[in-house]
Amino acid sequence: MKRLFKHNIMLFLSFTLALGTSLQSCEEVIDIDLNNADPKLSVDGLINLGGKAQVQLSYTSSYFSAEEPQYEEKATVTLSTSNGMEETLTHQGKGRYVGQAIVGQVGVSYELNVTVEGKTHTGNSTLMTPTEIMKLDHKPFDSFGEEGEYNLEITLKNNPEEENYFLIKYYLNGEEKEDTYHTLSHEYFPKEETIEFSPFSFIFTADDVVTVKAFSIDEATYDYYSELSDIVGSDGGDGSTPYNPKSNLGKDVLGYFRVWSYDEQDYHITEVK
Repeated sequence: MKRLFKHNIMLFLSFTLALGTSLQSCEEVIDIDLNNADPKLSVDGLINLGGKAQVQLSYTSSYFSAEEPQYEEKATVTLSTSNGMEETLTHQGKGRYVGQAIVGQVGVSYELNVTVEGKTHTGNSTLMTPTEIMKLDHKPFDSFGEEGEYNLEITLKNNPEEENYFLIKYYLNGEEKEDTYHTLSHEYFPKEETIEFSPFSFIFTADDVVTVKAFSIDEATYDYYSELSDIVGSDGGDGSTPYNPKSNLGKDVLGYFRVWSYDEQDYHITEVK
């Protein structure tokens, strides 16, 4: 089924990820009781292009709990790659584990293993070729907007020979804009060398400084963020108990392990006469 880019509102509630403060093959959907759910292991794993592994381990708590998350500090966390490298990550405190030797490389697949109390949770992700933000521009908002409001116009580099998936994040004056993002799939741009689009849901005014980050992600990561946006956008689905996007680390784990590359640019919104 073809998928077009969509507007997303990221809402990482404690019952969804409970990631802590240091960081940012699917199974079944997990339903979580907001008040009485047993704690679930939450894994937030990340490798940037050229960067080392960072993994945050914590446990979910009641949605209404004001207590600090419980961290997993006795896990064994290992990383291996498709080009034959292996390492054990080092615990830095409060459930944060970091790598020392393996760095993100284009075209390499990574396998993360998290072992807690004798049970191992495994996730995989591949680092894709970075895209390039070729151009940023802006134009007055449509007739429904107020005078002085503007939309961004974004042009990304696309390789027709690859299956490209993108995650686009926006920052306004140094802060993430309303925790929002877009996902983009190559399926709607199969033969084009550039992708041009405007995030119509995001309105800017003169003198705003906008930072755009364009992440190149694999298909499984695209599916995860797309599902997350569908869940949040539908408020869990017709009033039912909110559920969690499918983790690539198995049905007993919340969160995700992803590796990605990205390009970023700052853009100054100026008044258009």
